[in-house]
Amino acid sequence: MALVCLVVIVGQLTSDAQVGAGTVVYGLSFTSAGLGVELARRGHTRLAMMAVIFAAAGASLADAMH
Repeated sequence: MALVCLVVIVGQLTSDAQVGAGTVVYGLSFTSAGLGVELARRGHTRLAMMAVIFAAAGASLADAMH
C-alpha cells in the first residue's frame, strides 16, 4: 500500500497537473501505511491492520477525488 501511494505521489508531482488535495490525501495514506509497517514490526498486528485499512480507504478517497 505504501509503495502504491508513493508511486502515485511521485507521478502526480512529476506531471504538469496542479498538486491538489488528492496528493495530500495520498501522502496521509502513505504515512498511515508506513505506520502500519512499523506497528507490525513491533508486534502490534491489530493496530497495524487498522493503519493499513485507513491507508487503503484514504487512497480510495484520493482516487475518487480525481
